[in-house]
Amino acid sequence: MSSLRFEMRPVEEKRKKGSLKKSMYDPILDQFIESGHNLAEITVEGKKPHNALQALIQRIKARGLEIEASTAGDFIYLERKPSST
Repeated sequence: MSSLRFEMRPVEEKRKKGSLKKSMYDPILDQFIESGHNLAEITVEGKKPHNALQALIQRIKARGLEIEASTAGDFIYLERKPSST
């Protein structure tokens, strides 16, 4: 029977996850943020508007962005949330 070699040391807290998961929808959000626009209309080729909207909403929430996503017809709208100042 072979012995198992290991090392154990005490720690104060767990390590944080090293990398964030990227999404194909991140470039849309990044471009909207960089544009400086308050409202933009988005179409995503090859995706149903509702499905793309749900993915964008998830990415906005995961990234903690101050953006609202909504849909009307076949179009998706990204809008900056009003600042509370």
